[in-house]
Amino acid sequence: SGHSAEGYAIDWSRVTPGRIATADCDGNVHVWDATHPVAPNDIVAKYGKKRHDPWGNSSFSVKPTYSAHGDNIDNPSVEDLQWSPTEATVLASAECGGYVRIYDVRCPGKAMISNKVHASGADVNVISWNRLVGNLLASGGDDGSFSVWDLRNFQTPDPSIAPKPLARFQSHRAPITSLEWHPTDESMIAVSDDHGTYIYDLSIEEDDPDRAGKSDEVAAGAVEGEIPPQLLFVHSGSEMTKEVHWHPQIPSCVATTSLSGFSVFIPSNL
Repeated sequence: SGHSAEGYAIDWSRVTPGRIATADCDGNVHVWDATHPVAPNDIVAKYGKKRHDPWGNSSFSVKPTYSAHGDNIDNPSVEDLQWSPTEATVLASAECGGYVRIYDVRCPGKAMISNKVHASGADVNVISWNRLVGNLLASGGDDGSFSVWDLRNFQTPDPSIAPKPLARFQSHRAPITSLEWHPTDESMIAVSDDHGTYIYDLSIEEDDPDRAGKSDEVAAGAVEGEIPPQLLFVHSGSEMTKEVHWHPQIPSCVATTSLSGFSVFIPSNL
């Protein structure tokens, strides 16, 4: 009852204990629910005197919830999944061909919102849902750009017209391999590509008078190859960085994985 093809996308729900979403290269999305999950406030099960492993005898029921559909049948591989940080039934997917889709598992079989966010068709490699501002979703593409979307304005009247991002950064020369919002700072995000790891603060505004009055997208770093003012820190030295994550307890501590090994650091200017 699992996947019939290999896949790379997986994410635990932060709202529903024991729920996982997985996806594969054929465009199939499955939702797995633990048969005996532990409630977040079940202190007795976790720390009581009669202590036992609450997951020791657990199994998962799997539901093949979505399959390749819409206008991306020829290249449907799902590259990343993210559950909503606030809604138990809502998740987002990043797909080859430049698509980002929003699903509600109460409505299996089709996406609630589907948009081709890259007109060029460049794959969307990764997405990250802001845990502090639930309407913000970041995406990183194979073309080296990453964007921030306001999901309140993500659905356009004309499906053939892509939504306008709040910000789009095109200063990277290699595909974006990972990105993650800061757990306690709603405007800070860590981004990686094959050449390094980058820390951005999106609250920093453009102060160049020559660019005043230009569109928000240009002002937010959409000029290809230009270093945006929001870029605070660059960590180099790792070979082919593939994952970047903020430490959940140590403020501003970042961990990365790469071909050359692990790196753990705190940016000197944070």
